[in-house]
Amino acid sequence: MADIKRRLEHALERLRYEYDERLEEIDRYYRGKHAAPYMPSSANAEYKLLAERAVHNWLPWVVAAPLQNLQVDGFRPSAGKGTEVWDAWQSNRMDARQSIVHEGALVFGHSYVAVLPEADGPRMVPISAMRIWAAYDDPVTDEFPLYAIQIFQHPDSGTLERARYFDDREIIDITYKESTGPFGETYTTPQIAARKPHGLGVTPVVRFAASLDLLGRSVGLVQPLIPVCDRINQTWFDLLIAQTYGSFKVRYVTGMAPPLDIDPSTGEVRTDPETGEPLYRAVQFDPTRAMMAEDPDTKFGELSETSLDGFIKSLELNVQHMAAVSQTPPHYLLGNMANLSADALAAAESALTRKVDALKQVFGEAWESVLRLAAQALGKAKLAKDRKAQVVWRDTGSRSLAQTADAYGKLVQMVSVPPEALWDKLPGFSQTDVDRFHEYAEKADPAQKMATALAKAATPQVDPNAPQIPATTPPKAIK
Repeated sequence: MADIKRRLEHALERLRYEYDERLEEIDRYYRGKHAAPYMPSSANAEYKLLAERAVHNWLPWVVAAPLQNLQVDGFRPSAGKGTEVWDAWQSNRMDARQSIVHEGALVFGHSYVAVLPEADGPRMVPISAMRIWAAYDDPVTDEFPLYAIQIFQHPDSGTLERARYFDDREIIDITYKESTGPFGETYTTPQIAARKPHGLGVTPVVRFAASLDLLGRSVGLVQPLIPVCDRINQTWFDLLIAQTYGSFKVRYVTGMAPPLDIDPSTGEVRTDPETGEPLYRAVQFDPTRAMMAEDPDTKFGELSETSLDGFIKSLELNVQHMAAVSQTPPHYLLGNMANLSADALAAAESALTRKVDALKQVFGEAWESVLRLAAQALGKAKLAKDRKAQVVWRDTGSRSLAQTADAYGKLVQMVSVPPEALWDKLPGFSQTDVDRFHEYAEKADPAQKMATALAKAATPQVDPNAPQIPATTPPKAIK
């Protein structure tokens, strides 16, 4: 328990450091709680209201661009079908829950999935980077951590309520008990509530890192864009200020006093209660009024409005900068797409396509580790050691099903690619659909059924209860 307690304290210290220094700011910006734009220290309530309205959160759209293209649709082992593993995926509702794993990795830089062996099958648990700490011997090359600690906070107070410890042998649930010291102070002490061997041989926690460097640091999409968000918000604030106070013409008159403010009930001129000076009525300007003055020295004029074109161009430039830094197509954020051909649209989305392909490689390896752990928990030792197994990603391209079928039909006819090899590449069909295709093909192919029956008949049947005759060594020839 002493070693576990030491590791637990270290994990909590690292989580506090990560949360306070980096993850909290990332989470706050992603949820739209940005730093306020700069304003004078003497700003009034109207200025502060405009500052609140100036905050625009572009970050969810930047994350959504690659996130909507990341969807695991199947699992393909090097041999066999892997139906049991895919059934575990389906029973854990990972078709829907995989998106929160990808989103956490894109936002914070990394997220985790824990595999918990249960009596009714393995359980896959997505975990946020703000709620787990994993220790690696080599954070770059290690597939699994040395140990990992997940924390659970009270839903109301946010205080640490319990924790879960993972290592290569067991999973330990830890609770915190409040105690009173000799001087009346209160403190919490960890206590083991339950411990369960998992038998997987490794720490059953897999990391999903969006971008990993050689020092084991992972950076998501949000952190590099925080300065850009601040610039966009500042430009929006300046635009609102100019729009509120200077976007209209100001008419002025010199050499003519405004009319006095006369009380209609008494006929007397109203005065300021503090200074005693007479009050004047504001001159109303509208298209039905004509301004006239008896004094020939009276002059009428107007002050031009402030042009907003510069602010709008600055906003577009900042948004384009955000799109370039995040490899997001500019028309996703600006909405200025008009009459683009298919080639032009593909060229505009080429950077995003390359980015999604890179993320599929990284996240695909992580999902393969998760599914191999699930196979190990199911007792499928051969499948758990299958390093050639791959996950199948959904095709989210803009091609239609007719175009895809035509292209794959040419591959079958001209290059002699087996049709079954292309079934899992058809857009809109899941792994369950592809498995059903194989079942239909096996039932409908009489040659395949005959070959299976002949192979079964040719295999000698051995009675396991029959006495075994020991093999004899033939005598050596006499020279």
